[in-house]
Amino acid sequence: MNLFQKLKKDLLINRQGFYLTENHSVLKDSKVWALGIAETLSWASLFYLFPALILRWETYFGWTLDELSFGLTGALIVAAIGSLVAGRIIDQGAGRILLTLSALSGGVLITFLLVVTSLWQFYLVWLLLGAARAGCLYEPLFAVVTRIYQQDARRPIIMITLMAGFAGTICFPISTILSEIVNWQTAALFFALLNCCVAAPLFWYGASSKQIEKDQSENSNTADFISIAKMLIGNPVFWFLAVGFGSFYLNHGMIIGHILPLLESRDVTPTYAVIASSLIGAAQVNGRVVLLFAERYTSMTVIGMCAFIGISLSMIGLLYAGISSWALLLFVLIQGGSWGMLSVAKPIVTADHLGRENFGTISSLVSIFQNFGLAFGPSVTGIIWLLAGYDLVMLVAFVLGIIGFLSLGSALRFSKFVPG
Repeated sequence: MNLFQKLKKDLLINRQGFYLTENHSVLKDSKVWALGIAETLSWASLFYLFPALILRWETYFGWTLDELSFGLTGALIVAAIGSLVAGRIIDQGAGRILLTLSALSGGVLITFLLVVTSLWQFYLVWLLLGAARAGCLYEPLFAVVTRIYQQDARRPIIMITLMAGFAGTICFPISTILSEIVNWQTAALFFALLNCCVAAPLFWYGASSKQIEKDQSENSNTADFISIAKMLIGNPVFWFLAVGFGSFYLNHGMIIGHILPLLESRDVTPTYAVIASSLIGAAQVNGRVVLLFAERYTSMTVIGMCAFIGISLSMIGLLYAGISSWALLLFVLIQGGSWGMLSVAKPIVTADHLGRENFGTISSLVSIFQNFGLAFGPSVTGIIWLLAGYDLVMLVAFVLGIIGFLSLGSALRFSKFVPG
């Protein structure tokens, strides 16, 4: 069966609707709701709190934005490495403990920001927060959800990401209000308490399973890390997925990391640039709503390929953003929407094409390129800008979308997985 035959068959599957089983709606699953709320608060506290408070830290500590930004880069690098350890822990059946302790430790670490007095201490806190991220943000949570729900994991994952898409909407205004009324320390403490007192208990409840997790813990064949790595390295599908997802996240890191100067280079006014930047997060939710309906008629592989096309098309909107407000809107909707769709599709596509056994380790290995792409994306943009300006940045970002599309298509072509 060639690629186009697979795509044709892929487009005809999965008309079941938004249900876990025939009589079980995901909307009625309290544990999915618990995981969604916990993940939303963890993203708000461990990810969005940094950009929400960075300007206040610049004023308070007197450090430059570049110096402060190294803290975020370090956290992303540690999270990339830590994800490998997290994957093994999940495969050993301890995903529930990992999620809970990571959220709890993340909240405690945020409180240490209140007593930081030097830059190295600031870096140390964020390096440790990177380890906490590795244990409770999307990748580990999706691995746990996939482990529990198996082939029915797509709908819980969609539901969780629909909620978590509002993490930035929660973090930015609340942190701003608290910082204005009191100080940034109060804002940080508030989100630390949310992580410790709300997110951690909800992870503990939501990741529990009376029978499924117990059965998998007893019966699953948890091969050692080296064996799994060797198996994946020799599988071309692994490389296609790793390169494809890496291309997508590098694109996103490049664009989001320099979003304001990129828009300024297209002659977008500062006011519209700020509005457009803030709407990219909301566009992620729109993308997931579209996916919510699309997944009834096609597979996540096809949806993922559409997301790659989307990030390339969004560069055309960015190119003309200063000329037409419609082009600017197109850029925001497609870039954000594509990101929203792929963040849902990635774990499901990975499981479909590489299997669900030892999925924690498999997912973490597939994610290495994407994590480093997200971490170094802003630096890559900076280097390209110094050499040739932002026009070349947009061209490279466009090409990355094409590379990702071809990589995912190749994975579908070479995979043993046949939809349906």
